[in-house]
Amino acid sequence: MKINRILLIFALFLLIVSSVSAQEGTNPPPPKPTPKPTIQEPSTSKLEYLQQNTEVPREKREQAYVKLFEGQRYLSTIRSQAGVAAGIRMAKESFQTAVELDPTLAEGYTALADLTYNSPQGDIDEAIRLATIAVKINPDNFGGHQWLARFYTIKSLTNRGIIDKANTQKAIEEWKQVVRLDPRNAEGFAFLSDFYDKTNQTKEKIAALQNWLSSAQPIDSRFYTRIMGQQEDLSPESALVKLGAALVKEGETREAVEILSRAVADNPGNEEAIELLSRAIESADDKTSAMAVESLQQAIFANPENVALVTLLAQIQSKSGNIDDAAKLLRNSVAKLAEKNKVSAANLQLTLGDIYIEVDRYDEAVAVYKNALPILGIENNEIITDTERDYAAIIFEKMIKAYKNANRPNDAKKVIEQAGLLFGKDDLFADKQLVALYRETGQKAEALQTVRAARLQLPNDYELLRLEAEILTENGKVDEGVGLLKALIGKKENGNPNGRNPLIQYDDFTNYLYISNLYSQANRGKEAIEAANQALTTAKGEDRKLVAKLTMATAQQMSGDYQAAEQNLREILKQSPDNPIALNNLGYFLLERNEKINEALELIQKAVNISPNNPSFLDSLGWAYFKLNKLAEAEKYLKSAARLDSTSSTILEHLGDVYQKQAKTELAKETWRKALKISSEKEGTMRLKMKLGEKITK
Repeated sequence: MKINRILLIFALFLLIVSSVSAQEGTNPPPPKPTPKPTIQEPSTSKLEYLQQNTEVPREKREQAYVKLFEGQRYLSTIRSQAGVAAGIRMAKESFQTAVELDPTLAEGYTALADLTYNSPQGDIDEAIRLATIAVKINPDNFGGHQWLARFYTIKSLTNRGIIDKANTQKAIEEWKQVVRLDPRNAEGFAFLSDFYDKTNQTKEKIAALQNWLSSAQPIDSRFYTRIMGQQEDLSPESALVKLGAALVKEGETREAVEILSRAVADNPGNEEAIELLSRAIESADDKTSAMAVESLQQAIFANPENVALVTLLAQIQSKSGNIDDAAKLLRNSVAKLAEKNKVSAANLQLTLGDIYIEVDRYDEAVAVYKNALPILGIENNEIITDTERDYAAIIFEKMIKAYKNANRPNDAKKVIEQAGLLFGKDDLFADKQLVALYRETGQKAEALQTVRAARLQLPNDYELLRLEAEILTENGKVDEGVGLLKALIGKKENGNPNGRNPLIQYDDFTNYLYISNLYSQANRGKEAIEAANQALTTAKGEDRKLVAKLTMATAQQMSGDYQAAEQNLREILKQSPDNPIALNNLGYFLLERNEKINEALELIQKAVNISPNNPSFLDSLGWAYFKLNKLAEAEKYLKSAARLDSTSSTILEHLGDVYQKQAKTELAKETWRKALKISSEKEGTMRLKMKLGEKITK
């Protein structure tokens, strides 16, 4: 192959180099007193003349190669930091002499390019110039194309999360030359797949990943990890997972499941592959799911204690209607893990409860959840550790939600009381759950009374304070609620001294955001915009400014400035194209205006792909399908959203609308009544009453 030209010539001239070395002695000769000037690029006409009309005399060619290998020898004999400068200088002079003796020696220019970039005073532009000379002399010079590909990759700024378009295109062209000359070059296909991804060339990206998968794993991947991050590698497994992710993104479900099942079978510990496979199976048909089941069963046989694999297989079986098979798998796994790993066993127990919830088997779900407590060694009225308390809170929350979904608020209240007995009076878990229950059942006065009683216990708990502000707003007292938050402006506290979640921020920036949201909730757009502007003014860092702009877009929409809201959201997506909140908000904004429904669906689908368990995103997706009259899909996503968030009157109203259009009249009315109980927004309340045929009072 042409890429091995230098190796073949090396063998041919080995004796020449050896004889020169013997004559000159074992030590390199002293450097010449006057350094050579910078190599100038031979003109195109001179190169064509030299390449086509004359031959460099054999003697000069031999001397040129001797100098080429001599330069390599200088670099390889550097043994200390002190010798670096001298070694580089001598090597450079040898390489320069080589190309002077033979101006058509492409390898000489490649060696100079390598040396120029990797020297202590590396000059990437000069290195690009020298490598360009090499590929002009010989278009099949592998080293020249590889160095140009790497140099342009660096200049593309891809490792900084941004793209320099001109250098990106140059990098793509050079990596294409690399894989032309070496069709199994993993580095080339890996970088091409990344650049195609960033330039939205989907088909080319998938083809590059497929070629990477069949490439030879290189010995040296230092440049790739330097650019892409130390967590990345050029292994076939990495290519397999990235190919699976690309196929999931493009909706190629069958191919994605096939690829990711293979990845999971090869490495059952690959959590990313398991998560991607789970997402792919959500939209898979029965035949494709069966293929995944077979692969997972094999993987579980070899790794019976892998909780992620067991969970995924159980979820697939449940989705296929094989609830009993899923339950059997989970119960057997819980029994095996109960002694070895209590936490993993308890997590599988909760998964079983979640599966029962999906099919509305609420009593069985609650019983399963409750049995997770003794698995963890937690019994009623026992003193428990902080870790045990956090697990117990998750379990109680699931039990409470199960009864809420079953429309059994009294049973939910009993579970809340049990949690209060276990956690003690100083723990506010039960208080907050009771407040949420009152809000969801439309008992707004009781909710306010309960949160105020809790605040008497912990007056400095800012989370409770914000909760009171929300409830006041729901009760039509937004100014009183905002007043609580405005009292915090200017305070130095940056945490929550009495709360259990120290990660939540309570500084001026977040308080202004919260105030803006309260005003938006009360349909007071002007004040919402003012608060969002104040948040933007106090924001430090691009991430916070982005959040403030998102809040501003919501406020603009509430104030009726639809053009500014849409422009704001589109600007955010230019800056951060994968921001799920911006994707969802713009999509829902278009839906509400009955504009560009297909674009709205695409935007929301992207948001759901990024955050598949976000109830607001699922609500938007269900509503998009409703607008497109795809009622089965609409019901599916809206029911999922309602299970995840039973406090949203909007989600319940949307679900009721779907039922009504499906001619499920009684179910629609029942769902609208639930929405009406928790509705806090005047227009929404009036709208729901009209749907229910109730009398509207001013």
